[in-house]
Formats: sequence, C-alpha cells, structure tokens
Amino acid sequence: MTSAAVAFKAKQPALIADYLAAREVAVADFHTKADAFKESIGGHELFGTAFFDGGWAVRGFNSPNSFMELPAGWRREGGLKAVPARRTPEGKEHAKTLATLRLAGNTYPGCPNMLFAEGYSVYPRVEQVGDDYFLTLSMVLRDEPNNSLDPEAWEQVKLSEYHAALEAAEEAAA
Repeated sequence: MTSAAVAFKAKQPALIADYLAAREVAVADFHTKADAFKESIGGHELFGTAFFDGGWAVRGFNSPNSFMELPAGWRREGGLKAVPARRTPEGKEHAKTLATLRLAGNTYPGCPNMLFAEGYSVYPRVEQVGDDYFLTLSMVLRDEPNNSLDPEAWEQVKLSEYHAALEAAEEAAA
C-alpha cells in the first residue's frame, strides 16, 4: 500500500512505458559496470550513495576487516571502507573510474525531478497499475512556478480512482 497524497494518471501511457523500459536498460547497464568493477578489485562489496530520485553513485568498497592491506591508490575511510586516495596517481585513476559508476536518477516525462510541498522536497513515484501508469506524490504540492506536472502528460485524479485501480489490478492478479 502506498502513502500517496496526490495521484496523477498518464495521458500518454506509451511514452511512460518507453521511459520505464529505457530506465530498466540503464539500471542493467549500471549493474553490469558495477559488477565488472567489483571483480576488478577482488570481489569486495561496493558501497556508495543512494539518492532520493533513484540515482546511485559508487564511492568505494568495503574491506573484510580493518587489517586488510589495501591495494595501491586506496585509503581507509572509517574502519572498513576504502575510497580512492586522490593524492596518488593510482587513486586519481580509481576516482575517474568511480565517476563513471553512477546511475542517474529518474526523470519521468512531463515531471520535474523534484517538487516542493510545505517546506519539503517531494520525489515522484511512477507505477504501472493494470494498463495505466500513475504518478504519486506523498504530499500536496505548493502552488508556485515550475512546481507542477505537464498537463499534456499527466492528469490529476482522485485518490479513490487510484486506489480503485490498485484494487482492480490486485483482483485481476489473484
């Protein structure tokens, strides 16, 4: 169950479907690159920064213990985390590699990346419900410039319509 305060229905579902398919390809490509990097550093678990909009950036790797000798160009950050030692030539190369291991955040068609409501940042969420696509927000938006969805792409619907579609999709799946 979602905690939606506002729901919008896609007016151009094919456009949203194309975006989501392209996003799946981008996510798979990111995982392929991250897995290849992980193998190149001995299979150590990667760590990074996850962003509210669905983006992700690799920052380094976790060492199995604090006694492990780190490869050239890496330094400790905290007890078990290894990050590029940017003062060394090897570390500069590692930093360049990590700069390519980023997954861009979601940029849904017809919607700003971030919206504002009552002093908070609000990040949109899109989901397919049956044959339709809904964009939901956790708070009602402030009425200000550049803080709305494109009316050509999205139409606001009552939450009851959104929840009815969710229930119908659940019943159809059962």
